[in-house]
Amino acid sequence: MSSAGFCRAQITPVVAKQRIVTDILDSEGNIVTHSETIGRYLRSSSGSTITQVYSSAGGKPLIQSGQLADYSRHKIYQLNYDRYEAVERSDLLDSPHPEYLANTSTAQGQETVNGLPCLIHGIYMTIDGKKQQIGKAYDSAVYGLHVKEDAIIEPPGGPRTHRVVELFDISFVEPDPREFALDKFSFPAKQPAACTKPAVSTSLESLK
Repeated sequence: MSSAGFCRAQITPVVAKQRIVTDILDSEGNIVTHSETIGRYLRSSSGSTITQVYSSAGGKPLIQSGQLADYSRHKIYQLNYDRYEAVERSDLLDSPHPEYLANTSTAQGQETVNGLPCLIHGIYMTIDGKKQQIGKAYDSAVYGLHVKEDAIIEPPGGPRTHRVVELFDISFVEPDPREFALDKFSFPAKQPAACTKPAVSTSLESLK
């Protein structure tokens, strides 16, 4: 696997906003329901990441929930900021390795997304026992950053969903380490794993 263009001894820290657009589609591709969620994406130079989702209840945006991939504890936590609970979801068994996003051998092209040159990789899902491409991921090889994904998910028996997740207003600065601290959180019993690795989308597979 090629990692050309990503030769950094330290992972590049990131502070960015995140937009998630979800459209439920009917059988003809028309939008039935539309929703948009705004949050934040933070990555420390140690490789730990946190994705926070805002709630606009009461007219003031407040952080409601989040997911933390904590490489100091080698755990993934689901965070509830209303109750200050950190629920363990799964273990992180390896080290962060964003350099895989620099793989050029499977890239389907290049495109600039929100100011960053990105390689385009396929997003795949196993349907009826066969792996099929259902969308595209846009990855910055220089910064090892998953900038955007655009996919249509059609699970058996479920609604057809068009989902776009992207980072914008991206700054390469160290986030406040207090964002990753869990000293104010309680730790309820471990719940069944929702995902096995930190990712913008847990139900999709990007093959790099």
